[in-house]
Amino acid sequence: MKLFQKAAEKLEKEYQLFLDYLELNEVQLSKRTGHIGKKDCFALNGLFDIVQEKYLTYGRTQDYYTVIDFFYFFSIRAGILKIVSKKGKGMTVQKGQRYSIFFHMSAMERYILMMTIWLVEYQQALGDLRSPFMRDGIFEVIRGAREEEALQGPFRGKIASPWRSYYIPEIRLFALFQLLRIQWLEDKEENKDNKFRIKTLYLTEEGYAWKDLLEKQDRIFWYNLDVSTVLPIIRNVVEEDTVNMEEKLMGFWAYPVEAGLHTIEFKITIGSCIRKITIGDQFTLEELHYLIQKSVGFDMDHLYYFQIGSGTSQRRYYAPECEDEIWQADTVLLAELLPYEGMQFGYLFDFGDKWNFQITVERILNEHTQECEISEVKGEAPKQYGCDW
Repeated sequence: MKLFQKAAEKLEKEYQLFLDYLELNEVQLSKRTGHIGKKDCFALNGLFDIVQEKYLTYGRTQDYYTVIDFFYFFSIRAGILKIVSKKGKGMTVQKGQRYSIFFHMSAMERYILMMTIWLVEYQQALGDLRSPFMRDGIFEVIRGAREEEALQGPFRGKIASPWRSYYIPEIRLFALFQLLRIQWLEDKEENKDNKFRIKTLYLTEEGYAWKDLLEKQDRIFWYNLDVSTVLPIIRNVVEEDTVNMEEKLMGFWAYPVEAGLHTIEFKITIGSCIRKITIGDQFTLEELHYLIQKSVGFDMDHLYYFQIGSGTSQRRYYAPECEDEIWQADTVLLAELLPYEGMQFGYLFDFGDKWNFQITVERILNEHTQECEISEVKGEAPKQYGCDW
C-alpha cells in the first residue's frame, strides 16, 4: 500500500537521527548496563519529531525512552552497530559489518523489517509484566475505532486512561510506525495526574489499515509469534514484489554469526576468588559453565543460568535440563553473544544456594584456538557446602 510510504520515510529519518547522534557525539555507554546514558537520552529525544517524550530534565534512563531503546535493541541485534571498548573513552558504539547492507534497502523494506522485529523480538523482550498490551490484547484500545478518532481507554471513561499514569512502551511504538498519533499536553497545560503528558491518542489511516490486516489473524497467530510467521503478514502492507522482499529481509535478519575467529579471555570472580579462562569463541556457554566449575572445584549436580545484558537486551541462558526455558546454554556459541572487551554478565549456579559469579570479558584476541584452559588462579575457591555466602 502506498499509504505506508510516508510512514516509512519518516521512520527512516528518525532512525538516521539516532545513528548520526551516536556517531557524531561518540556516545559513551554505561559500564554496568551497556545502555546510553541519561544525558544523551534526553538530548537525543529532543531531536525526534514523531515521538518526543515531554520530560523536563535528564533524570530518566533508556528504559523510559522507548524509541531510543528500540532503535538501540534493533541496531545491536541486527549488527548495524556494535559495542566496542576504546582506550580512554570507555564503551561506545561504532558501525557494524551490516550497516551498509541495511542502508542499501529501501525505506519500505526497512519499515517492514523493523515493524516485524518490534512485534516479535522486542515485544517479547518487554515482557508481560511491563505491558498491558501484549499479543492479541494489543488491539483492545483500537478495536472498533475509526480513522482519526480519539481512542478511549480500556475502561471506557470510568477510570482515567492508563497511558496518563503509566509508561506504556507500545503506545510509543505504535506512534513511531505512524499507527497512532499522540496529542501531547501543551507546555502551559497543567495536569499533575498525567505524569507522561499524553492528552489523547488517535488512530491514523495507516493504523486503521494495519489493524484491519492483523485482525484477520486468529488467536494462535498471536501466541506463536516468530519472525518467519509475522514477516509474511506484515509484508502485505506494500504492493511491491513481496515474495522477493520476504526472502531478502529474512536473509538479512537470520544471518549466521561467524565463530572460530577469536579467542576470549574471561575473568571469573566470586568473593576473593578470581579465575581466568581462555577459550575460543566457537565454544558454547555450557562449555564455559563446565570450565568455571572445574576452576573452583564444585560438583556439577545443580542447575544454572547465565544472565546477559540489561533491560530489553537481557537474556537468560539456562542449563539444558531447564527444558521449558526459551534460551539454552548448550545452543548458543560465545561468538553469538557479540562479546566486547569490558562486557560483564552474571552466572548463577545452584538455584538453592545461589552461587553468584561475576564474569568480565578482559580480552578478545584476533586469533583462533581449539583449546580452552584455566589460565590463571588467584585466591582460595569457596567451599561449596558448609559455607554461608
